[in-house]
Amino acid sequence: MIITRKIEVFIPEDDKELRHHYYEKLYENRDVAVKVANMAVSHLFALDNTMPYLSDEDRETIQYLGCKGNKATKQNAPYVAASEAFKGKAYMGMVPSVLQNVQKMYQDDRKKGMWNKSLRSYKSNMPIPIKATLYKRLRFAEYTNGEGKMVTGCFFEVMGIPFQMKFGRDRSGNRLIVERVVRGEYKMCTSSIVVDKKKIFLLLCVDIPKKEVKIDEKKTLYAFLGVMNPIICTCEVNAHREYDSGMKVWEIGTKEEFNYRRRQIQEAVRRCQINNRYSVGGKGRKKKCQAIDRWHDKELHYIDTKLHTYSRMLVDMAVKHGCGKIVLMNQKEREQKAKEDEFVLRNWSYYGLKEKIAYKSKLVGIKMEVE
Repeated sequence: MIITRKIEVFIPEDDKELRHHYYEKLYENRDVAVKVANMAVSHLFALDNTMPYLSDEDRETIQYLGCKGNKATKQNAPYVAASEAFKGKAYMGMVPSVLQNVQKMYQDDRKKGMWNKSLRSYKSNMPIPIKATLYKRLRFAEYTNGEGKMVTGCFFEVMGIPFQMKFGRDRSGNRLIVERVVRGEYKMCTSSIVVDKKKIFLLLCVDIPKKEVKIDEKKTLYAFLGVMNPIICTCEVNAHREYDSGMKVWEIGTKEEFNYRRRQIQEAVRRCQINNRYSVGGKGRKKKCQAIDRWHDKELHYIDTKLHTYSRMLVDMAVKHGCGKIVLMNQKEREQKAKEDEFVLRNWSYYGLKEKIAYKSKLVGIKMEVE
């Protein structure tokens, strides 16, 4: 299974001029990647559609770059056009991966009905995908930090630019994953470099093998997702109460822990919005709304952390009891009712919880079904 980890990186260069040169090179490649992506999506759109404002004679004389005979192929035309425009001006190793991502998203948009919205465009914070083989000298090495102490850091090179990973507190275990990639236990896949304002991130994609656990494919763990009690699960679907059949019913998360805390954060946002009318203006909207944005981020982070915790506890429960399948009971009916209730829809993060249960169960070879 392929997972993606977001790791902050920086350019470890003490020479000011050389560091400035590396940053310029990175920004130039980023700008070229954005231009290639926007040019490719426009090129694909042009290949799919006729040009009604041209005469028949003009249509016959127009030729696309990357043509085979009289027809342009979607596979070759964007790369030929990008090569003609940017060869020698940027790192061309990223171009095939960028075009592959653009073509995939373009095809997905076509299936969903892209004619009801504007054509997708790419901006400067677009991830720059690069094949794993083009990440050079991925290693852990010792160096002297600013305090004069010897510490170990992770270094790599890509696009001719050296980078170092910044793990910080590492609550997600990113360092352990990178160590296993370096040792060859995990396989690194096509990963991306993201330049977001003044920070640089590596979106590390790793193919993690399934964990070998003892499970019985015939045994099922039934789970009920709710807005008040996040998860209620049992190994016997008829055991609605613990005393009904002697089977245990487990609760993961409580109303006070999840929903009440979430409402508290929402009330804090509301208080900030009310008090904002008395704030002194003149410093710009961003400065005035800092507290509101901070509380919004706190709610998102709190929800994401709790959903990860609850999904992990449910999968661990299935592994503990040897269940080969997790079934989410009456989920479709509950979601349909939730869409009709504004309070439930606002405070029930069922989609994120389902998504996290699905990929965590897949890691250990457990199937998930939604009823």
